[in-house]
Amino acid sequence: MKKSVIFVFVAVLGLAITLLVSVPAPKRQAYVVPETSEEADWEQIRHGSSKVTFKTLLTGVVKVPVSGMLNLDNPKTLSYLQEKAASEGDLAGSVDVEVYAHWIRHPEKGDIFIDSGLDARFRNTARGSLKGLISQWIVEDSVQLAGQDILSQVEESNINVKMVFLTHVHGDHSSGLPVLPLGIPVVLGKNESLHQYPLIMYNDHFDNVSELQTLDFDGPGVLNVVPLGKMIDLLGDGSLWAISTSGHTAGHVSYLVNATDGWVLLTGDASHTRWGFENNVVPGWSEDERLAKKSLEALRTFSRENMDVRVVFGHER
Repeated sequence: MKKSVIFVFVAVLGLAITLLVSVPAPKRQAYVVPETSEEADWEQIRHGSSKVTFKTLLTGVVKVPVSGMLNLDNPKTLSYLQEKAASEGDLAGSVDVEVYAHWIRHPEKGDIFIDSGLDARFRNTARGSLKGLISQWIVEDSVQLAGQDILSQVEESNINVKMVFLTHVHGDHSSGLPVLPLGIPVVLGKNESLHQYPLIMYNDHFDNVSELQTLDFDGPGVLNVVPLGKMIDLLGDGSLWAISTSGHTAGHVSYLVNATDGWVLLTGDASHTRWGFENNVVPGWSEDERLAKKSLEALRTFSRENMDVRVVFGHER
């Protein structure tokens, strides 16, 4: 009995302390969608002229539970894991996945990131900037080579980041924000939570972000493009598109880039892996499984109909 009382007291005290020292959440305002054509036909959109270059930056590798990457309730997943175990040993409980920031260089808008990658703290500790009681079960370990952190790559390639669009707010996608220029616009889906749970799971990624801009897929400037659904022409020139792909998280966003070397679809964590994408298996970590399945199917249909569009998955390419 005494141990239970002590545990409750410590938990409540820790929660109170965390709440007292926590930084206020950033204010939110709507992202202003540039004026664009009302054309919602993909066949016409795809032939738009290309203005931007695109490159994926690998910022490290994290070890995470397989149950987060792939829905274990799907029979396909169990068969897949059993096949791998037959040749490689025991059934895998964890998997190493890559963590990216995607770099777009626009001739007028400058350098833009999709997600922010990992900062250098992931080179020194297993979970980098991720804190809280359950963080060890979300990210079990990490590996980051010298010069691989996002700031080192920004400096090495003379990247002058002007804006960051996030696929969603999980720590492996937002941990680079603290080392990027102060005051740059940070844009995310309107319904996206910052997933800050004091004592349980939290980080400092948004501590220096005073304002967030939100993408409203029910607002002005949204086009309904078959088969992807609701899309926003983010820069007004057809070079970068946001796609509403709720499910993994409430405000998850995928992106479509009209790069000089061809179109690129960034699924974000609507599909963490190539295998999950090709086998129609949603992530195990899905806030709304029904919406996750709907979003994944739309992306898969688009990919089947447009084999020339390169697909980069949330943690695999």
